[in-house]
Amino acid sequence: LFEHIAQIVENHGTLVERHYGQGRMVKVIERLQIEADVQGGIILDTWGDERSVDRRLTDVKSYPFSFLVSSFLPAQRGPGISRTNSPAIGGGTNGRLSEDEGVDMKEVDGLLNETAMMLGRWSLYSRFLASKCRVSPPKGVLLQAISKISQDPDIDPDEPLVMPELLIKSALSRKISARLTTPFNIMTTFFFRRSVEKAFQLDESPDGLSLNLSKPIDGNPPFIISPVDDVMYIVNTVLQRSLSTSQRDVIASVIPTIGRVLGSDFVGMIQRKMRDESYPKPVIQGGFPPEDKILSFIILINSLDIANDYIARIVTSRISPADPSTSSLADLYPFAHDATFVKNSLESLNATFSSKTGELITDGLTVLFERVVKLRLRPVVRDVFRDVDYTLTAEELDDQARQNDEDEDADVQHDLVARRFEHAWDSIMKPIQRIMTPKCFTLLLDSTAKDLAKVLDKRVWGYAGKMSVHGASRMERDFSGIIGVVARGGRYGVRDLFARVSQVCMLVNMEEEEWEAINEVEEEGEEEMAWVLTEDERKRARALVR
Repeated sequence: LFEHIAQIVENHGTLVERHYGQGRMVKVIERLQIEADVQGGIILDTWGDERSVDRRLTDVKSYPFSFLVSSFLPAQRGPGISRTNSPAIGGGTNGRLSEDEGVDMKEVDGLLNETAMMLGRWSLYSRFLASKCRVSPPKGVLLQAISKISQDPDIDPDEPLVMPELLIKSALSRKISARLTTPFNIMTTFFFRRSVEKAFQLDESPDGLSLNLSKPIDGNPPFIISPVDDVMYIVNTVLQRSLSTSQRDVIASVIPTIGRVLGSDFVGMIQRKMRDESYPKPVIQGGFPPEDKILSFIILINSLDIANDYIARIVTSRISPADPSTSSLADLYPFAHDATFVKNSLESLNATFSSKTGELITDGLTVLFERVVKLRLRPVVRDVFRDVDYTLTAEELDDQARQNDEDEDADVQHDLVARRFEHAWDSIMKPIQRIMTPKCFTLLLDSTAKDLAKVLDKRVWGYAGKMSVHGASRMERDFSGIIGVVARGGRYGVRDLFARVSQVCMLVNMEEEEWEAINEVEEEGEEEMAWVLTEDERKRARALVR
């Protein structure tokens, strides 16, 4: 129907304007549109009846999403009630029939594809007529009497299109809104949310993982739960189909819906699993959390991180497609400001999802640090400094070594603290590092380094009056060795977190002439050193050596 009308307009437009004057083709288009309203309405009604669209809408509106709803309810306990904690078990084993019997997802998917295609055709038709009816304000009473719409040959063809009044007020436009756009939005909401629900019903976590470095791990990173890949595939599919309609009203409904479902259901389900199923708490008071809980918790943090990357890539690929054959937003949405609206909607989706997942990732890493890393790291700091006496002079240290018959290499003795720390640090952090995504591990490392810096800062001040000159030199070497272990692997910025400790060690070992020179420069207002220590702390540091 649309192609036939377009051919009439294209083939006869020049002839009509040549014989009847500029802008007269618009009157012909208005008459053609009246007939299109009638025929298009019949086609849409017939299609709706054949596809039972109204019945499908009733089904999807009444769909209960029982699995999602029950998953957010507190776990019920008591005789005769069996509710699994894992969505992987699905609907078939928790006492209810599959809800897919009520709504056929394949039929809904097929309806959505057909609807999207028709909306896309309507968009092309609207775009074509808009280009033929580029409007300008009517000039003169006579022209207003003839037609409220006139063609303007002076308008730049690159100017954004404006929807003609004859289409805005047409019966077919209202029919398309009621019979195509609204059902498409409703069924897309159902299709996406049901897909999220199904993904968690079929949830699978990677197995063959271990925190024991001597055991190899199965599979390849990233280690995430299966719903991440499933849901993000559906996000991409739903966005692609919705964008292909070139309808602003579709985007105004679908993109906020995707964001809402991702935030409430997808992120909500992962949050519930982190809280109720995988929270790393010890079985007995004062113990460490079980390994399987720690692994599950890390996998869920990974899942949020990877999902965040997925959404960012999907949105970027729509806003700035790398493939030249892919239509840009400006091509898909030529009407005034529509492309900007779509771009802003996509960016808002990405920003909102990133914010929500970012908060949960931060909370999860805080729990992992407090419940796992910190509990194991605090005893390590005490252990690596055992038997270390910074009051000894170089001669006393040599005498002690001879008395203990220590024939180890001097360098090995010198690096004893750093080697002890490295061994303990690797046993704590490396098992986590090989499971966790690099971005999340970097955040965890930052949190750990900040806490360790506070512990070392407290310890270094505790040596006041308990250090010889030689002991101060050993202390600087030991603390620098610990900082080097934490900061290795290209994460040099971590060293900045230990700036206070490093400056104390530097001041303790600074020659008196150098100290006086620094003070003179500061008195002249030409301070070169970026101090993180206050003036009083710098003086205290100089007095640490007895």
